[in-house]
Amino acid sequence: KRNAPPARHYAEWREMLEKEDLEAVIMAPPLWMHAEIASGCLDAGKHVLCEKMMAWDVPSCERMKTAAEKNGRILEIGYQRNYNPMYQAAFDGVVKPGVLGDIYHVRLAWHRNGNWRRKGEKPTPDYDASRWGYPTFDHLWNWRLYWRYSKGLLAELGSHQVNIANWFFGGVPEAVMAMGGVYRFKDGRDMPDFHTVLFDYHGIPVYVRLDLGCETPELARFMGPKGLLDAGEFELRHASQTGVDADPSYYSFSFPAKMREEYVKLWHAEHDPTLGKEPLREDTVYRGHDWDDMKPHLNVFFQAVKSRNPVTEDAVFGNHAAVACHMANESYFRQKPVTWDAASKTIKS
Repeated sequence: KRNAPPARHYAEWREMLEKEDLEAVIMAPPLWMHAEIASGCLDAGKHVLCEKMMAWDVPSCERMKTAAEKNGRILEIGYQRNYNPMYQAAFDGVVKPGVLGDIYHVRLAWHRNGNWRRKGEKPTPDYDASRWGYPTFDHLWNWRLYWRYSKGLLAELGSHQVNIANWFFGGVPEAVMAMGGVYRFKDGRDMPDFHTVLFDYHGIPVYVRLDLGCETPELARFMGPKGLLDAGEFELRHASQTGVDADPSYYSFSFPAKMREEYVKLWHAEHDPTLGKEPLREDTVYRGHDWDDMKPHLNVFFQAVKSRNPVTEDAVFGNHAAVACHMANESYFRQKPVTWDAASKTIKS
C-alpha cells in the first residue's frame, strides 16, 4: 500500500524470527538455503511463501512440510501458473472432463540462450565467501551452476512445467529416465546446460526438454485422441480432432490397381460426409494475462494469511513438484532410470 511503512532490512534472517509483529515472510534465497530458512520461520510462527523449487533434496522438502503441519502455518511454494485463469479454464474445461479423451502423451520444453553465469566483483578484495557457506566468490555469485547449491535447469525452469503435469495427473511420476550434459558452456559448472527427461506418470509419458543453448518459445502440449491442448504465455488453444483418419490409407498406393480402386471407393462410401453438411472442427482459445505474473499468486497468499484458508500450492503440492525434479536429477547423475518409493520417501534405481 502507498501509505505502508518502509520495508525493514535485516543483515541476518534469524533477526526476523524475534519480531512478533512480523506475520508472514516471502523468501527467495538460493535453493540450498530454502529448508533452513523456511523451517525456521514456520517454527517461529510465521507464514511462508517460498520461491520454487521447494528445497534442495527430498529430506529437506519433508522438513519444510513437517514444520508447516506442526505449527499450523501456511507454506506456499512459488508456482504462479496454478493461479492463472487460463490454466484453470484448461484444467476445468478440457483436461478434467476428458475433452481430449485419455491423454496419452505430453511434451514440455523450455529453451534459452544464456549460461546463467553472472559477472560480479567481490565487494572488497578480502571478501570471505565462506562466511555464507561457499568455497569461492564464484560459487556464491553463480550458485545456479553448481550441484551443491542448485538443482539446475530442473529447479529453475523445468519445475514450473513438471508442476503442471503433477496438477493435471495427480501425485508424482512412478519412474524417470534422464539424459543430458554440459554441451555449450564448459565453464566449470557441474549442472547440465541441456537436460532431457522422460517421466512415467502412471503409464502416461511426459517428455521434458530444457536447454540453455538455443532459444525457442516455451512449449506445453497435451495430446489425446480427440485433440490437443497447446499452452503459451498469453494463450491456451484446444484444437479438437475426430480421432479417425480423414483420408484413405497412404499405403493403399502400394496396392494392385484393382484392389486400390475397390478400397478407395469403399472408404469414401463409408466415411465421406454428406455434401453440404461437412462437419466443422472448432478451436477453443483461452486468452488471458501473463501466466508468469506474480500479483495473483501474492494476493492468494496474503488473503490466505488473513483468512487461514488453504492455498493450492501448499506444502504437499510443492513437495510433489520437487520430488519429480529430484528424480530427474538423480537419474541424470546415476545414469540410469529411477523410481519413487512412496513408503520410504526415497528415490531408488
